[in-house]
Amino acid sequence: MTKYSSLYLLTMVIFYIGFSTYLVLGEDFSIFQSSEIPASDQNLMRISENSSPTIYNVTLLITNWDETLHLGGLNVSIYDMDGNLILSGISNSTGHLDLQLEEKSYAIMVESGGRIVGYQHVYVNNAGIMPIKTWSYTLQITCIDKENRYVSGATVLLYEQANILPTNITGSRTSIWSLVNLAKTNINGSVTFNNVWNGTYKIIVESSKIMGEKIVHVTKSERLVIECRKTSLEIKIVASTLRERPLSNATVILQDSAGNIALKSYTDQDGCIRINNVYVDNYTIFIDWMNAEVYSGVINAGTSNSFILKSSVFEVTVRVVDLSNKPLPQSKIFVRKMGVGRYNIYGEIIKELEADENGLASLLLPSGNYEISASSGIYSGKSTVALASGGLGGETAIIRCNIQFSVWVLIFLISLPLSVLSLLLERNKLRKPLEYKRYKNMLMRLESMYSSGLVEYKTYRKLKDEYEAKLMELGGRRGR
Repeated sequence: MTKYSSLYLLTMVIFYIGFSTYLVLGEDFSIFQSSEIPASDQNLMRISENSSPTIYNVTLLITNWDETLHLGGLNVSIYDMDGNLILSGISNSTGHLDLQLEEKSYAIMVESGGRIVGYQHVYVNNAGIMPIKTWSYTLQITCIDKENRYVSGATVLLYEQANILPTNITGSRTSIWSLVNLAKTNINGSVTFNNVWNGTYKIIVESSKIMGEKIVHVTKSERLVIECRKTSLEIKIVASTLRERPLSNATVILQDSAGNIALKSYTDQDGCIRINNVYVDNYTIFIDWMNAEVYSGVINAGTSNSFILKSSVFEVTVRVVDLSNKPLPQSKIFVRKMGVGRYNIYGEIIKELEADENGLASLLLPSGNYEISASSGIYSGKSTVALASGGLGGETAIIRCNIQFSVWVLIFLISLPLSVLSLLLERNKLRKPLEYKRYKNMLMRLESMYSSGLVEYKTYRKLKDEYEAKLMELGGRRGR
């Protein structure tokens, strides 16, 4: 009996303790689940709210998106999560802004000129530097020409798109482009723009005139390549011959579509000019050679950058021979333009050259009429050639030389005095025998007249002595 009584008492004690524990735990669960706070707990909360909150010394570091640049002079506003403005300030020259903030979450907004350029949520739970990234990016722009070569020294202008609200409600927004930065490309054709805010931009490349343009939507740092309307030109000028001989030292003038002189240059020994960094355009080209225009036309630098132009210049082969068609080697050859050209006056010698050992020479001449003369010693001659577009590209001039007229004149001038002198001497030589014979006959007639008594002795004697003296003189010289 005593045993069962003890067991009963123990069971009752355990039941009582378990029931009491259930009541206590059930009461506690109902407290946490209830929306009503007991008076004792409310007093505890008031005590906690009245206690001092934890304050941290925080430094905001305003950077670009890549965190490579620190941005100063920006307005920084700190809001709580309910949108209430807590603090505001301006980042210093190194991009820092020192603050004291309680431990909790905040919204950080960064502005530049009234424009929001950054927004970030942060949670402050300790002191230190807290980076705030803005929507600031870096643009690296490289300018190349049509041949993928760098365009250096060009001006790159960066314009930002801005929308202007209409004055009335029904009107649409209008866009304008505002210049925000500019720079010149370096030797690698590149330029870098830092601190470019997110938005829409127009990039214009120019060098005296626009040669490249591109619109970009900036949402990140980028490397951009702009192909400019510039190219290189190689122009070769050749003669209208079968061999297409190059035309060296020709004057080349390029005129752009606006009528401006874009270039003036001279061909090299290969008949070429090479030009870099010319604008893509339709060019009118003029070519002068030997003071004559030998070509004019239009080339399109946008479709090709290499041109071979046939000029109205022709090859003339000169053969110098004598009257028996034998070559006259090393003859001097002179070329004259016939008629009035752009610069030449009639008869002016425009070219001099020398024939080879076979009496041959070759030369290039613009279209026109020419007189080609040759001289070799006492020989000279000339011929004319007419060169015109549409021909076979070559002409042959045969010059048959005769003794020069000046040589004939010289011979005449030398021989004439000799001839006169010879005639005089011959005449003098013939006159003496005739005169001797004449005096002989006169003496005989005198003798006959004296014998006939027609002449007195005194007269006869005088004339006879005179005639005999003359005969003695003439006869003596004849004897010598």
